[in-house]
Amino acid sequence: MPRTKNAIIRYLALDRCLRNHQRRFYLQDLIDACNKALAEVNGTRGVKGAEGVQRRQIFDDLNFMEDPLGYDVTIDRIKDGRKTYYRYAAGSKTIKDLPIRQEEVDMLHDAIMLFKRFDGVPQFDWLSEVESRLYTTSKLGEDTDSVVSFQHNPYLKGMKWYKSIFDMIVNKRVVEVEYHPFGKEARKVRVSPYYLKQYNNRWFLIGKHDGCTYLSNYAIDRIDNITETTDAYQGLPAGFDFDEYFSDVVGVSVTSGPVEEIELHVTDQTIGYVVTKPLHESQCARPEKLKDGKWKVTLKAQVNYELLSLIRSFGDGIEVVSPASLRMDMKGMVERMVKLYK
Repeated sequence: MPRTKNAIIRYLALDRCLRNHQRRFYLQDLIDACNKALAEVNGTRGVKGAEGVQRRQIFDDLNFMEDPLGYDVTIDRIKDGRKTYYRYAAGSKTIKDLPIRQEEVDMLHDAIMLFKRFDGVPQFDWLSEVESRLYTTSKLGEDTDSVVSFQHNPYLKGMKWYKSIFDMIVNKRVVEVEYHPFGKEARKVRVSPYYLKQYNNRWFLIGKHDGCTYLSNYAIDRIDNITETTDAYQGLPAGFDFDEYFSDVVGVSVTSGPVEEIELHVTDQTIGYVVTKPLHESQCARPEKLKDGKWKVTLKAQVNYELLSLIRSFGDGIEVVSPASLRMDMKGMVERMVKLYK
């Protein structure tokens, strides 16, 4: 018999009531307990299952809990005048006492395989231990192979700071960051941290340092040390949305430059990649076929380092047509590359 999320919530709520022999739980008490549990999980509005459990549902749930194909428990129905109260029979198993079922183990395993996309993030180290325990307590076996792989960089420097940064963001604490940019001397900055963002297999801290009105990003792999301070935390404006903040850029570098319409001419060999994995969310839905056989693709974004790198990664498969400044930047890079190979 399939068990939905709401059904499991009801069973657990009933289990708590039936295990409590210090109080008599009548039918209305069981109904109220299930409704309260559903409201806590689903909310009180607009979620199916939270609008009110009926008497018939409780009777069905109790019968299912007693069914050998359900939880196989024993429930006493004790008359108290004209009313009846419910509790587990003496010596009966309870839901909490039952061993985890294989189908539940399989569901947990599937969930853990999905969560493993966070491999390398310190706060998810516990997943490896949970997975190993599942292998030894179930029929999964040691030879079960992963069928899903998510991109991550297990050798990324600086991940030891991830949990500290996460905690500082949640607790709104100003941090002193010793930051070492490529090719420059290390420097110390005091930052009100707001957000962690991943791009191109690297993690970045987004925050505001003392005396600045704009946000800055700090690659975690360039951080040498982090220290909590007692400085006053600078909060973000009410309603600030990071999805909107990054909506005009590729990557994490938001500049003060304008959002420009960028025209690209893409070869037949490359257009499939650009259509199936757009360069930016603003990319035109339907590229236009040109007379020379190429495809015209447009997008609206700020020109930043990540956009230049992304276009450059396609080599001669993409030509920048406009704006002229971006075209000249790409041309300059190509000319410098040619010199490298002379």
